[in-house]
Amino acid sequence: MNPGKSRPLLGFSRLEVAFIVVLLALVGVLAVTRFFDLSLTARQSVDSGVVTAVRGGIADYALASRDFGRVPVYPPLLDHADAGEATIRNRFFTAVVENGLAVSGWTKTGPNSYRAPDGEAYAYDPETGAFAVSENTSASARTSSPAETRSPASSEQ
Repeated sequence: MNPGKSRPLLGFSRLEVAFIVVLLALVGVLAVTRFFDLSLTARQSVDSGVVTAVRGGIADYALASRDFGRVPVYPPLLDHADAGEATIRNRFFTAVVENGLAVSGWTKTGPNSYRAPDGEAYAYDPETGAFAVSENTSASARTSSPAETRSPASSEQ
């Protein structure tokens, strides 16, 4: 070895390694936060889709009832599922949605009442065909009966 020449340094210093670790940790935190935000949005979309499918099924049932002169116009029950969680063997809304639904988090609390995963309680009124947020939860998501959401031409039949 030559005593006058210095050797080149190999590898990274501790400061450089620490900087890279901190940078990767920040990127990881941002990615995880974004992922959880997307999963919440997806869950809300699924719940909204379930409510829309049930309301559409009730409206279709009513139109078929009117076409064939069936009384009552709306189904007396949305399903014959047991109270409790929706499962493959305990499907909800079989009277108005083909094959019913077994969406995780939905709970049947009574013959015509359900609770969504977000805690919103829904009640079905067989007299009007309305599937809406029940009185004991927020009134912001209330809707009219499914027959009123169809076009005027379809309600004249």
